[in-house]
Amino acid sequence: MSDHRVLIVDDSSVDLEIISIVCRVLGCEADVVSDGFEAINCYDPERHELVLCDYIMAPVNGIYVISKILEMHPSAKCIMVSGYPDAQLRSFVEENHLFDLVVKPIQAHALKETLRLALNAQDGATEEVQGIALSNRMDACAWLCGDRDEIHDLRESLTEQIASRHPFLLLGSAESGKCEIAEFVHKNGPRAGGPCVVYDCSEHNEEELHSYLVDASGELGIQFKRAEKGTLILRHVDRLPLSVQKLLAHAMDQLAQKTRLIMLADHPLEDGLDAGTIDDEFYFKAGASVIEMP
Repeated sequence: MSDHRVLIVDDSSVDLEIISIVCRVLGCEADVVSDGFEAINCYDPERHELVLCDYIMAPVNGIYVISKILEMHPSAKCIMVSGYPDAQLRSFVEENHLFDLVVKPIQAHALKETLRLALNAQDGATEEVQGIALSNRMDACAWLCGDRDEIHDLRESLTEQIASRHPFLLLGSAESGKCEIAEFVHKNGPRAGGPCVVYDCSEHNEEELHSYLVDASGELGIQFKRAEKGTLILRHVDRLPLSVQKLLAHAMDQLAQKTRLIMLADHPLEDGLDAGTIDDEFYFKAGASVIEMP
């Protein structure tokens, strides 16, 4: 990724350093500025593949900075960063189709994945892998190795799912390797050439989940847009609020046309039916195809 260069705009020296370190880990170069006006003058579409800009700054805030950059260069790829993501900021991010909104305090591992996606550094196959080649790749995956019957059954189930574009649910404990297996499915399936986005449904409140996943009108949210033509892995779907479950169930057929959806749950969805924490339609759609981890 040495050919990539980003522009980082933040008046916090600590956050500038964190973002710069993540950029260096990814092998891309960074220009850093702490003033919004300087950022507007500094941005060069031939030089900067991505802009990361803080929201609350003086004398001008991030909305002003990004607005001016987009006014001059409508195709600029931008990410907003904020410790205070209010309604105005979230609307701005969505209406202007910014790549993402990163919430402070910055988590280095999450930021690394966001930058990797933004800079189009996806790895994996570009066309479907089958037969002996797929079996060999499974042999190299620690979670798929072993002589137990359960491992054999898991490999057979995954072989069927890898060739599909339909949503499915991976069920197992937090330590079962669900996320790693979901990423394996992406890298070896028909969506391998696109982005692979991992989103934890337990990290945001109900209002935020509508913005990130699907809103009351059925409009797909930020995470689905990030994962378009690729794969969206949703962790902890069994913890989603009922309102989000209902909307997600209604939108599932629509989103399957654009994105491969892989859902992860720690507990069987039927456990929540009697307790009233799992919506009926969501249960039937999300549970239509289930793979249980050993």
